[in-house]
Amino acid sequence: MRPGKAYRLFTEDYFYTLNRFTPPEVQRSNLSSAVLQLKALGVDDIIHFDFPSPPPAQHLAVALELLFALKAIDSSGCLTDPTGLRIAEFPVEPIMAKMLISSNEFKCSAEIASIVAAMQVQALFYYPTRGQDSIKARIARRKFEACEGDLITYLNVVTAFTKHGDCPRWCQSNYLNKKALKRVLVLRSQLIKLLQRLGIPYSSAEGEIEPILRCIASSFFTNTAYLHPCGEYKTVLADVVLNVHPHSILYAEEKVPWVVFGEVLQTTQLFMRDITIVDPLWLEELAPHYFQKVTER
Repeated sequence: MRPGKAYRLFTEDYFYTLNRFTPPEVQRSNLSSAVLQLKALGVDDIIHFDFPSPPPAQHLAVALELLFALKAIDSSGCLTDPTGLRIAEFPVEPIMAKMLISSNEFKCSAEIASIVAAMQVQALFYYPTRGQDSIKARIARRKFEACEGDLITYLNVVTAFTKHGDCPRWCQSNYLNKKALKRVLVLRSQLIKLLQRLGIPYSSAEGEIEPILRCIASSFFTNTAYLHPCGEYKTVLADVVLNVHPHSILYAEEKVPWVVFGEVLQTTQLFMRDITIVDPLWLEELAPHYFQKVTER
């Protein structure tokens, strides 16, 4: 930074309504990972912890509620053994770590490791915005699209890249980000090694989709949205209106009754990303402690 003139593309009145500085990330982010790591380090009194920039108490409460729903902490706020201790070992969001651990139950650790690795990278596809390239890219994506949603589509992309990624022009012709996909393979290998170190053996669903979907639902149940009679998606507990992100595989498809999502992106609206279709009966079966007959709506 240096002295000079700054030209703002908004009115002076609006400028003076803005914060002088961007709020610290700890005050505006999901704190579940930070709280989990503090618990793992032996810090039990999270509410009175001396944060450099104290986050809102409500954000801490939400993080604790999420960890409790994932069974990472018990009713007294202590890490559970072995679930909580295992979740704390993974360098990913707690909800994804729980999915990795649950893959042992559903015998699909290979597929879940690929999905979680892909979710860390995000930009697997190129999205040209003009001319013939836009049309060609849309056609190329259809080769990998899965009717079950984005996460199974990621799995299809990673699986195909494992087989064909060494071909010189394969990624280019399919409008895939080769650098990102190479990173996915590295992350997947690291996750599989960590799973094995924690005593979770390598297993594969051998082409079966339902075990993978059930594993996803068993962990992402806190991120559930249902199709309201008004035609909009709403969250189960708070009835917050959500929209399907334009880059989602399900964006142009007919809306389904129940989905889980990876994250919410706020721009002009709230958009769900990384969406997967689920059976509402799985939610009651796999997370009865969280869903108290909400599927009877």
